[in-house]
Amino acid sequence: MADIKAQVLLVVVAILIVFVLLTRQQAEQPLVESRILMDTIITIRAYPATAKKQVEDAFAVFSQVEREASFHLDNSELTRLNKLGSLPAESPLAPLLHAADEYFKISEGYFDPSFACLQRAYGFYSGIGRLPDQEEITALLRDNCGFDKVFARNLEGFTLASGSLLDLGGIAGGFAIEKAARVMRESGCSAFLIDDAGDIWFEGKKPDNSAWRIAVRDPRDNTSLALIESRTPLAISTSGDYERFVSVDGVRYGHIMNPRSGRPVDYYSSVTVIASEPLAADALSTAVFAMPPEQAFKWVEKNNLAVLFLTASGSIHLSCAGQKFFSQVKPQ
Repeated sequence: MADIKAQVLLVVVAILIVFVLLTRQQAEQPLVESRILMDTIITIRAYPATAKKQVEDAFAVFSQVEREASFHLDNSELTRLNKLGSLPAESPLAPLLHAADEYFKISEGYFDPSFACLQRAYGFYSGIGRLPDQEEITALLRDNCGFDKVFARNLEGFTLASGSLLDLGGIAGGFAIEKAARVMRESGCSAFLIDDAGDIWFEGKKPDNSAWRIAVRDPRDNTSLALIESRTPLAISTSGDYERFVSVDGVRYGHIMNPRSGRPVDYYSSVTVIASEPLAADALSTAVFAMPPEQAFKWVEKNNLAVLFLTASGSIHLSCAGQKFFSQVKPQ
């Protein structure tokens, strides 16, 4: 009888252990939601799984930034600036315009939202690719490009030169992530990851205390190019030539322009930047992608940036600061 009681007790204990493990495993699952906003798919992973309101509020931030900064919406603040050539100082787009101005200067002009007129000339907005001739490119560079030439701000507001266009797509994602992360943090979400199609931010301690793990995709074969693991907050941004491009006579041209030549950049397949803030990672990945390799390699070392380059020829270049963050880099 004692043996039977002992066996029954062991079975009960085993069932309780399984129940506790299953309950804990279920409790540790994050809430994961994806939505199409800002012309891309945005995914949020949040702990605990009950953080529905925080996630809703974060998506509302992306909707707000889209209404302000979209190049394509007819009633956005950016469209208003592009059409009318001015915005008042109190415009809700003001913080993003200030940030664009700051990163134009930091990047020595390689982050330049005014290259929208060149992107339009190549057919990126219509979807019908074309190659403008040198005369057209020279005229656009002279009259309509150069953020410091065509854009101005003063106490009254912001002005944009006639015929010029701004596209804030190279910075709006990072800007929105920062605002969304602040909303989630202040509302008590313990840990979360926000993924805006290659612009990523994560923070907080996961319930199992495991590190956040991000694989950098190799666009050539969709395998892992490198791995990023961290328990501390990080911003990651990848710029590439594989998602936004036009084709002309079978040749593919990416949307990031060299500000010196006015031609689409063809040096890299992807550039991944790690920074302490999403906006910085977003803007700098675009800026570094626009730089010729020799200049870019020197510039990121000078500024102590963690960067992984995959060149168009397939070679991999890792900055000194990047060695701290990127592991399991694919052999060349």
